[in-house]
Amino acid sequence: MRVIFMLKKMRTFSLILISFLLLLGSSYIDILQKEENDYKLQEKKSLKYQECMTNPYLSNKTLLRIQTFFQKYSSNNYALYFQDLTNEYKIVKNENRSFYGASLIKLLEATYLIRQALENKVNLQTETLIYKSYHRKGYSLKMENHRIGEKISLETLISYILLVSDNTAHEMLYEYIGCDNLKEYALSLNINLTITNKEHFGYLTAKETNNILKEAYNIISMNNEYSKLLINNMNNDYYNSLNYKNIHILHKFGYQNIYFHDIGIYNDEKNPYLISILTTAGEPVSFNLLTEIHQEIRIIYEKNIKEKEEYCKLYK
Repeated sequence: MRVIFMLKKMRTFSLILISFLLLLGSSYIDILQKEENDYKLQEKKSLKYQECMTNPYLSNKTLLRIQTFFQKYSSNNYALYFQDLTNEYKIVKNENRSFYGASLIKLLEATYLIRQALENKVNLQTETLIYKSYHRKGYSLKMENHRIGEKISLETLISYILLVSDNTAHEMLYEYIGCDNLKEYALSLNINLTITNKEHFGYLTAKETNNILKEAYNIISMNNEYSKLLINNMNNDYYNSLNYKNIHILHKFGYQNIYFHDIGIYNDEKNPYLISILTTAGEPVSFNLLTEIHQEIRIIYEKNIKEKEEYCKLYK
């Protein structure tokens, strides 16, 4: 009888133990399932946050700041075209007004030649031009180091017109490209050039210079040797009114008599923008004005991004 009792007792204990283990296993599975569900939910929220941050955003506060900006800078002696490429908003003023563009056309020459190289129509490193006496112009810091009759590569000349806005290099490239070819290329970018065989600079609007910057940015985004050519030479302090503190803008300036302009690219990986400011106040008045306007626009830009981050945190 005692043996039977012990067997019954062991059987009861085994059943209890098995039930406990099954319950414990079920609870453990529930915990794992909950953790997996929590992970999937967090991952889903993270994806929504990332998607939110890459989508365009413009806060109502930003719209009010833009209004305040134009109240402060109400003068008509300048034109402005700012475009945030990620958040898809613009700040524009007198964008269709024509200004004598001066050296701004040199950036268009550079992108034209790079497009030709991309289509394998020319090799910028091996194709050379002969420096002739009639090419010589004032304000040619780099070409002063070359002799008449010397052969100079297209790549070198491009670097000169971007780095120090060399006028002799511009004359050589203008002759090589040809007025009609440059005008046809400009039209493909919705730019109506007023250049001729005698007038090698012409008039531009802020909207048109924004189109030039878009073309330059598209090349920069290719991340190739031509991207580096633009970045290395547009990243300079030569008459750069858009740089301040630790903010560096890839730029091209134009300066002639009362006209002083600066156009550039903020080549940021997450939030790039284009900015064109054309003025008739002359230099150095315009230089200081351009720096000030850019700083004001940066404040609007940075606050909009901060507000976007706060908005997108709702998905976290």
